[in-house]
Amino acid sequence: MLSTAAMAMAAQAAPNDKVGVGIIGCRNRGPQVAEAMLKSGQFEVRAVCDCDDAMSEKALKGVDGLARVKDFRRVLEMKEVDAVVVATPDHWHALMTAMALSAGKHVYCEKPASYNINDGKAMVAAQEKHADLTVQVGTQQRSGPHFKEAKAFLESGGLGKVAFCRACIVHEREALPIVPDTEPPKTMDYDLWLGPAPYRPYNPSRVHYNWHFMRSTGTGEVGNWAAHWIDIVLWSLNLGYPTSAMGLGGSYVVKDAKEWPDTQTVLFEYPEMTLLWEQRLWSTFGVNGNGGCHAEFSGEKGSLVITRKGWTFFPRGEKSKGEPHPGSELEIEHVKNFAEAIRGQARPIAPIQEGHKTATLCHLANISSTLGRRIAFDGEKQMITSDAEAAAMMGRPYRAPWKIEDYL
Repeated sequence: MLSTAAMAMAAQAAPNDKVGVGIIGCRNRGPQVAEAMLKSGQFEVRAVCDCDDAMSEKALKGVDGLARVKDFRRVLEMKEVDAVVVATPDHWHALMTAMALSAGKHVYCEKPASYNINDGKAMVAAQEKHADLTVQVGTQQRSGPHFKEAKAFLESGGLGKVAFCRACIVHEREALPIVPDTEPPKTMDYDLWLGPAPYRPYNPSRVHYNWHFMRSTGTGEVGNWAAHWIDIVLWSLNLGYPTSAMGLGGSYVVKDAKEWPDTQTVLFEYPEMTLLWEQRLWSTFGVNGNGGCHAEFSGEKGSLVITRKGWTFFPRGEKSKGEPHPGSELEIEHVKNFAEAIRGQARPIAPIQEGHKTATLCHLANISSTLGRRIAFDGEKQMITSDAEAAAMMGRPYRAPWKIEDYL
């Protein structure tokens, strides 16, 4: 049910009122989300922010009226900014989201929602403290019409009982060179870039997009792509938390600066079904000979495979496959839903509670793979059980002076 405050906001705002937005993080996803927001006609970009001036200078060239700032806290102070896009490295997501909510801003947070399980819990607590504000996670596949079609097919019993699902990414990542630490560029506030993460000397192979593959700032390819495809499995089947995760993996093929595995296999246990995550970053020959990424559902009546290009049902026992269903636009639909949720006209299709659940599976995948053993999980308590070493990996202290507790 929509909150009283949200309904009041909807009553006061005309449907064509544009949401003033600030983009925090300008290297990659920030400008991409901003472009979708501008195309949707629902937003005005009023500020861009990056702790590296070289990034913010490139962002949204030709867009008039933009404030360009280095410290995201200045964006949170701007009255003309109603919402922010958090398109930063993973280690910043929780704290920046909590701070934005505390400042009265709606939040569009890139996936994975969190850097670790405890951060995700804090994000949920922050949003529930500010229930009149919207948090949308950037799992935009949920907004694609063909993803909704496939979900409806599954919910109608199109596969019957589903007993096995697979989510995967199989592609070739370029090797990341091992280079010496150096001084950060003069355009960059490196201390602010690190924020709550442990201090490490600046290294060009650890910043910008490369942070994905560093353990202190990113969550690896699991956080990068499983956050999309595991999310589709959970959403499509209305699944909760698994009872366990068993992961194996390592850097078996590519010996470079990346710190997360290039090869990873994780099995999640659910009552009467299993979910498998597969990852190979050095191959183009994936499941059934197809590279790329997809989700697969297998049940009594056959199987369904879905990608961003479309979905197909493969009936059980038949040599021919069913009619392929084409793909659809994702990004604009997702930000439109965000705008509608801000106005109280719709629920967010990817709320932080759902983003936290998906991210939790990503973190369980990494914890179990790092330790090389089965990890039991209590979904109701959201706790790793009977394994103190694994439970300790659910969170980490923030580097001073940053404190998320101040915003909860």
